[in-house]
Amino acid sequence: MQISYKTIEYRDKISDQYDKKIHELLAELPQYCSDYELYARKKNSIKTRMEYLTDISNFFRYLVSENPRIKAPQNITADILEKLNSSDWDKYLDWLSNYKFDKKDKSEKYKTNTNASKKRKMMAIRSLYHFLYVMDYIACNPTEKAVLPTVENKKSSDIAILEDKRRKLFLAEIDKKYVDAKEYLETTPKDTQTKKDKLRPYLALRDKAIVYLILGTGLRVSELCAINCSDISYQRRYINVFKKGSGNSREATDKVYLSDEVMGILLDYINIARDQIGANEENYDALFLSSLHRRMTPRAIELMVKEYADKALGTDNKVHPNALRATFETRCTITDES
Repeated sequence: MQISYKTIEYRDKISDQYDKKIHELLAELPQYCSDYELYARKKNSIKTRMEYLTDISNFFRYLVSENPRIKAPQNITADILEKLNSSDWDKYLDWLSNYKFDKKDKSEKYKTNTNASKKRKMMAIRSLYHFLYVMDYIACNPTEKAVLPTVENKKSSDIAILEDKRRKLFLAEIDKKYVDAKEYLETTPKDTQTKKDKLRPYLALRDKAIVYLILGTGLRVSELCAINCSDISYQRRYINVFKKGSGNSREATDKVYLSDEVMGILLDYINIARDQIGANEENYDALFLSSLHRRMTPRAIELMVKEYADKALGTDNKVHPNALRATFETRCTITDES
């Protein structure tokens, strides 16, 4: 019997996780929230709907904690929501500064929110109220009276980048592990390699490919995680990449072209390391693999970058994948202007 292998796409996996979370949230909310979620599908991505419903659920839990007459979020009617006023919004925004739902529960930690987070949570609530108003669940929209927190726009100069000196130190650490790994693989017979070291040198080749790919293209981590081997055009040196907002179909891609240097490093990983790391049946086509033989996750890449940055620059370095992206964009801007 022939076994058919099918890679679980990163985007599909994440979408399934969001969908599961949405169903869990809706199960604890009033029916009109399910109607709202259907309404929101027309203009919001599944990620946005999940985030909005999470904020709405937390708001409903807040109302329950503040009003002993409301026994559960499912008991919150549209009439109750309609009666809230500007004072209620002020109290809610203040509560978001430092809160937990059960003050008697010592195991629950207090949570905080910046002004930007508070504003985002209020936008989710406003979205629900807009639906309730246009669909005639309520006669007025009291969220219009809410005074949203002031949020300063982040300046481009505030975005962390790797200046030349720090970039060279960071890449020197990556390159050292890469050179050591290749030397080890070329000089150490496989039958003498310890179990602990069997994957480590291959992971070092993988790590360099990931870092140089971000620095050389400005890809987002989520975009990088979604790449399959079949997305790569080796002759024309480009990768078909899902860009943010490109939709749910694997047909919606952008071509990201690679320099000779980046292509060479990527081919080293593919030709030497990828098969040695090995993919499980559900990830046989995934480009970047973890030591558990699965498609790498954004969190795994963040931790990998942090590990190299900590060794090269000290623990207070503020280096993460977004800093690598910003470094690429800054260097491109400088090149264009020169």
